[in-house]
Amino acid sequence: MARARALARLMTTTTRGVATTTTTTTTTTTARRRAMPMPMTMTMGRETVTRARASASRRAVREFTSLGRRGWDATSANATTNAATNAATNATTNAATNAATNAAMASAATRAMVRRMRSTMATTAQATPSMTLVVGGERATRRVAWWLGGGCAWVFSMVVLGGMTRLTRSGLSMTDWKFEYEHPPLTDEDWAKEFEKYKQSPEYKKSNLGMTVEEYKFIYWMEYGHRMWGRVLGLYFVAPLAYFASKGYVTSALAKRLGVFFVLGAAQGMIGWWMVKSGLEEQEFSYDVPRVSPYRLATHLTGAFTIYTGMLWTTLNVIYPVSPSQSAGASKALIDATKRLHRVVHPLAGLIGVTAISGAYVAGMDAGRAYNTFPLMGGRWIPEEYLDQWEQKGWRNFFENTAAVQFDHRVLALTTLASVSAVWLGHRNSTALHPRTRMLLHALLATTAGQVTLGVTTLLHHVPVELGSAHQAGALTLFTVVLALMHSLRGPKRLRI
Repeated sequence: MARARALARLMTTTTRGVATTTTTTTTTTTARRRAMPMPMTMTMGRETVTRARASASRRAVREFTSLGRRGWDATSANATTNAATNAATNATTNAATNAATNAAMASAATRAMVRRMRSTMATTAQATPSMTLVVGGERATRRVAWWLGGGCAWVFSMVVLGGMTRLTRSGLSMTDWKFEYEHPPLTDEDWAKEFEKYKQSPEYKKSNLGMTVEEYKFIYWMEYGHRMWGRVLGLYFVAPLAYFASKGYVTSALAKRLGVFFVLGAAQGMIGWWMVKSGLEEQEFSYDVPRVSPYRLATHLTGAFTIYTGMLWTTLNVIYPVSPSQSAGASKALIDATKRLHRVVHPLAGLIGVTAISGAYVAGMDAGRAYNTFPLMGGRWIPEEYLDQWEQKGWRNFFENTAAVQFDHRVLALTTLASVSAVWLGHRNSTALHPRTRMLLHALLATTAGQVTLGVTTLLHHVPVELGSAHQAGALTLFTVVLALMHSLRGPKRLRI
């Protein structure tokens, strides 16, 4: 506002000055024209006015110039302030942008570092298992491994002996059961009492009528031996376990597993009696030869396989605490090849287990002594009697119909052979696999082919005791091989950070 007022005064003064000058010039010209001399006083007054107005004009110009300078200085200051503000804003924005960019880069770098740390820690974890089952050095590990391996062999023999007991029709010879030690009959009087109890059973009345005491002794000792063999297995575990624990070899993790196995073993004995009891009672099935319930037999066999699986896996954990792909020097090619085979072997192991359990229904139904031809059954690919009991029993037809049970077992066995062959063909030339893994893969194919061949041979010969027992042992051998293969295919454990 001050600047505007000064500008107005300057313009007014200048105008007046110009007007005065113009008036003076005009007056002088007119006076000259008239040639009339003017008085001195008037001339001096006019000059004084003129000088005053010129002086005012100069002051106005100086004031305007001063205000202009101050205005420009203010404008310059505002410009400087705005520039500084803009620079600060830009700097802040750029700093924020750079900080965000740096944070993103740092985050990506952090993720990459975490991945590298995981890889490094996984390698370290591969070399040092997270759960050690045995402590005390190599000697302690070797001792415990031999002890556990002996336990696995013992359970294996239990399964085979149980098959022989069934095939010799000895399983129903003992008509009572005690959890503790069962004293056998030693005197003639004891044998007479035991034989008299057996005579009350459905098996004696329907299939062994007229049996002598000497003949009875054979089937009795078979069943008694099977029972006692299981009880002695408990002692086999307890005595060495106490010794190894006193030496400090056994960790709490191993002790817990052994405790579970001991409980399962005791339960297995009770399940065995539960199974035998089903054959000592009159049933809805009209068999020429009394049999135990196929469902209970399958349960008993499943329990045996469960105990064997746990014990074998624990033994392998002690012998091979790390798998090839878990070792510190495992290559990416080895790990990838192991993962590919791992994905197909696990469902294959499930198929092998289901096939083995289906064999329990064949044994329970005594179906192996029917349709003793291969590959046809009664001259047909699918037996005519396959669905004979469907209307009467529904889904139970597949577990209680002799034709259905045997046909299903055949299909499962051949499917297992085809599946194992396909897996072998797909991975046999994988040089990235560990030599132990490749050896077990070859053994799996050989064992499967041998088991199928043995099963067909047993069927064609009407299931003699020797071949039937070998076939049952072959099933557990095949399961052993696939478990060992699965154990060698354990991959690196994923660590959470």
